[in-house]
Amino acid sequence: MDEPERSGAARPELVLPDVVSGGGTAMEVERAVSSELQALKQDAQEKRSCSPQEEELLGAMREQVLRLSQKEKVLQQRLDSVCQENAELRENLSSLHTQINLQEQRSQQQIQQLVEEVQRLQEMNQDLRLQVQQLQEEEASLQHPGQGDTSLLSELELSMDNLELWPDREQVTRDVLSMLDLLSPVPCQDDGLQGMLVHLRRVVEGLVEDLNGATVAEKGGDCGNAGQIRELRDQVARLNEENVQMKQSLDGRGPEEELLQQALRDRDEAISKKTAVEMELVRSRNDLMNLNNQLLEAVQRKLELSQELEAWQEDIQVIINQQLRSQQQSEQTRPKAAAHPLSFLRRSRRLSSTSSCASEPSSERSRAAWRDWLKRGK
Repeated sequence: MDEPERSGAARPELVLPDVVSGGGTAMEVERAVSSELQALKQDAQEKRSCSPQEEELLGAMREQVLRLSQKEKVLQQRLDSVCQENAELRENLSSLHTQINLQEQRSQQQIQQLVEEVQRLQEMNQDLRLQVQQLQEEEASLQHPGQGDTSLLSELELSMDNLELWPDREQVTRDVLSMLDLLSPVPCQDDGLQGMLVHLRRVVEGLVEDLNGATVAEKGGDCGNAGQIRELRDQVARLNEENVQMKQSLDGRGPEEELLQQALRDRDEAISKKTAVEMELVRSRNDLMNLNNQLLEAVQRKLELSQELEAWQEDIQVIINQQLRSQQQSEQTRPKAAAHPLSFLRRSRRLSSTSSCASEPSSERSRAAWRDWLKRGK
């Protein structure tokens, strides 16, 4: 744009023939005026057309705007994906919190139940041990070596030792001994006394038989007690096995603890991922805001350039209109003014050349500023 302006400014002025002094025709004047008008129009078109540098600048601006819009779309898609992933992570985190709470409640309930069960089994084991100890003591007290004394006194003592029917054992022994003394044969006794002795002997024999029956029943009860002892021992063994199993189950709670620790690690990892995603989201938002600001600045600068271009075109149009009006006025003036009919055109060209030279530094400064901005954007 600078070269055409300089060429236009350096172009020699057209010298029209002097119609009044030289005796030319009106056609020559009209041709000169039309040629001058054509030259002015060509200069205006050259000024109106954009220079290659401005076209390059506009192309670079369009590329920058397109690149910024594409980058904005990519960042928007990335932001949407990050938001979706953040929502999924929040849902997973809430579900993990729920599962961890349920698992903790279940583990606490199981631990409480196991502790209560162990305490109950320990109490039952202690009771059964006491019962077994008592039964063993009773069995040891009932077991003793047999004796071959078949006398009535030995049988009574054996029955009394086994059964312990009366608490006053010595008194019973004295009574039986006194009865045996009475039953011993007396040399001088009558038939009535002999009958009484026979009757007493029968009573004692019945008593002995009853005691023997009680002894046999007690022996049968001892057999039953032995079976009961065996059953109790089996039950104690089973309880011991259950106690061992409970201890093993308490010791085997390792996998549940590992699951709980794994859930806690997953929760911590999800929290760290959430923090990283939020930081990335903040950075993406900042980048998007910066790009939006740059895009707005580019659009604003483009609007300013378009407004400047429109103002410049309006100024050119005003100048052309003024020149046309002055030309019309010159055609209507006196012969004095007709001697130099195109002097106003020369003045207008000088004014336009001076205005173009004055506008060159400002346009150069604006283009340099745009080049610097585009370099920073790239």
